[in-house]
Amino acid sequence: MKKIVIASAKAIGLLMLIVLVSGEIHAQPNPGPGNQGGIVVTSDGPTVPFDGGLSLMLAASGIGYAAKKLKRDK
Repeated sequence: MKKIVIASAKAIGLLMLIVLVSGEIHAQPNPGPGNQGGIVVTSDGPTVPFDGGLSLMLAASGIGYAAKKLKRDK
């Protein structure tokens, strides 16, 4: 029981750290308006394509894999 509590506390701490740090991380600064080499330019700068739901599929497969591993280890 003690191992579960310690593991849960570590997981919650890591999750809180990721949430707090990820707010300050930016993938790419806005270069401003102008010719961006074929990328559609708006008044705010170039538009960047989004992944179109691929991250949701990746997250769902990770959750399924973790559930399978947890079920197998019981």
